[in-house]
Amino acid sequence: MEKHTDASDKSTKKKYPWTAKRVIALLAVVLLVGLYAALFVSALLSRPGTGQLFRFCLGMTIAVPIFAWIAIFAAGYLTHRHTIASADILNSNPKEREKMEEAVQRQQQDAKKKK
Repeated sequence: MEKHTDASDKSTKKKYPWTAKRVIALLAVVLLVGLYAALFVSALLSRPGTGQLFRFCLGMTIAVPIFAWIAIFAAGYLTHRHTIASADILNSNPKEREKMEEAVQRQQQDAKKKK
């Protein structure tokens, strides 16, 4: 007996869990978008504090991603999971690292043979 797949089955998307790093990233985006919207409205209304708000938004454009990176790093460290903010660059993909080390060894051996 054949299994009949419905068009509605194909439209269901895989649901991803709300992890700490997703929540942190979403909060950072919402915060920055809110700041930019407030700056835009303030500029349209020619409010007297628009210059200060612009400087504040400029500073937050730099600070929010840095704080988000630190928070994502901390969340990964506390849950013992690899995140995009993890500091283990060479250990992120063990198979690729092994291939890289083998390639370096072959290059070194080839260099010794040429001498």
